[in-house]
Amino acid sequence: MMKQYQNIEQLKKVRKVDAPPFLLTRIHAKIRASKVEQLPLSWRWAGGLAFGLMLCLNLLAVKMNHQATGQPDGIEALADGLQMTNANQLYHE
Repeated sequence: MMKQYQNIEQLKKVRKVDAPPFLLTRIHAKIRASKVEQLPLSWRWAGGLAFGLMLCLNLLAVKMNHQATGQPDGIEALADGLQMTNANQLYHE
């Protein structure tokens, strides 16, 4: 507890220091002078092709799995999952 009070007392002794002239101007100049780094064009193409290939492989895997299990498509699968009938009858007669 005493150590905290000592630290607070030391912090009260800290005084404001004047910044060098034109500091903000120099900071703005460095920001404007910095170049935005971009990936090389070949890396961007390779990334895009890798993403496209992975997407196609995933779609193919899903389609192959779907054909192998023989599950119904679209609205039939939704109706089966919700235990609903997919007939267009409004009343059960």
